[in-house]
Amino acid sequence: MKTIGKHGLSGYVEFALAVLMLVAAGLMISLPWTIPAATGQKPGMPEMWFEKYLVVLLVSGVLAELILWQARGILRNINRGRPFGRDMCRRFRIIGIECLSLALFYFVAVFVVTRFFMVAVFVTFSVVGLMSFVFAELFRQAGEYKKENDMTI
Repeated sequence: MKTIGKHGLSGYVEFALAVLMLVAAGLMISLPWTIPAATGQKPGMPEMWFEKYLVVLLVSGVLAELILWQARGILRNINRGRPFGRDMCRRFRIIGIECLSLALFYFVAVFVVTRFFMVAVFVTFSVVGLMSFVFAELFRQAGEYKKENDMTI
């Protein structure tokens, strides 16, 4: 199976990301109905768990959509044969900022919604955010080497 290209694995993953973005949007829209169904918490109940869950899941959903948008753009660049352009570096940096923003949100949210998974999400997105900056720099250097190599020939 071909790995890179519109009809390769990266093309299928790009399509899957588009579908995943639609599913995530649908899930965010359905939160007012799915939170009570899943947790038994309704708006206005004592301790406001419904409202806390709603805020955490909406912020997570919006940032996840933005991260998926950038990841789809990265795959689009790869499928079009432009893996070492400035756009790739910019997209990795944006993903890093979005991941670190989400990590910061979960760090603050852990004091409001005290659940162990919140700490795990904080740590995970902190690491992924920092790794995104490393990949941005790696792709920047690869782009410079490619430009230098193209000039040599």
